[in-house]
Amino acid sequence: MNIYEKFHRTFSGSNQDTFNVCSKCGGACEHNKIGTLLPGEKEYMAKKMGMSLSEFKLKYLDVLKMDDGTLIHVLKLGELCPFLNTETELCECRDFKPVICKIYPVVFTVESGKVKFSIDDWCQLSRKKVCRNYFESVIPLLYRLPVPVEWFRHVVSYDDLYFDYDQLRESRKGKSRYAVFTLKELLNFQKEELACHEIETYEPETGRMELYEIKVTSPNIDFCSEIEEPTF
Repeated sequence: MNIYEKFHRTFSGSNQDTFNVCSKCGGACEHNKIGTLLPGEKEYMAKKMGMSLSEFKLKYLDVLKMDDGTLIHVLKLGELCPFLNTETELCECRDFKPVICKIYPVVFTVESGKVKFSIDDWCQLSRKKVCRNYFESVIPLLYRLPVPVEWFRHVVSYDDLYFDYDQLRESRKGKSRYAVFTLKELLNFQKEELACHEIETYEPETGRMELYEIKVTSPNIDFCSEIEEPTF
């Protein structure tokens, strides 16, 4: 509990400035992606919301069962984050949201038995030096979290993929509200065709125009809006 409490006090994550950047790209990183909780986060978040663990799991979580039997807790598989209040369009766990959601565009890989954190370069936040420096500042904090390398290895097996939510919705039939999906079952719902968008951005630091290609699953995202320089 104290580990996550300290983490959230130290790193605030996205604020209105970063949200303004995210909203202009349509939140591409959230489309057909899966939100994963770190070990122990479900207990922490349930306490913060004043709920019992069983109530929290029924309302917000599903489970991915890895090939070796390891259970990974994820946000309910569907089009919208279960913490999004559809009436107010506000996040109900903004101050204690899942760490992996909060730190993006920080991503991770596992190389030679070690976890490596880096910045996802196609995210618009990574193009702004002040934003990039801000999110890079969280990386030392992440290395201090007592999370086994094997857990990260499991998450890497699906975290970079896109999934068909229509198929996932159909697959829920016959399952409990707190549903268990095997990794093999989940991978069957992977999106195969991704829409490609090219973004042209001006980099004031170099004085050059640069072209980036972004792959997303939603055809309705507008990547042509001008991104303003945010300040913290």
